[in-house]
Amino acid sequence: MSTKKYICPECESEEFITEPNQYDVLVFEEDDFIVQKSVSTNDKEKIYCRECWSKINVAESIANKRVTLTIAE
Repeated sequence: MSTKKYICPECESEEFITEPNQYDVLVFEEDDFIVQKSVSTNDKEKIYCRECWSKINVAESIANKRVTLTIAE
């Protein structure tokens, strides 16, 4: 078990996922979709708790050395 500062404060999960800052361009060939290329966006990568989907405040988490959630506006 990880220490409390390395887990999601909402659900205590130890796993986090990203929202990719890229997308795939697909073409339909030979009865299937095929990735033609991947394109990066200008968006910064976002991190979420894998279990409860709470959004993580990346900058604050790194600065405070503990997982911190983004406060809903």
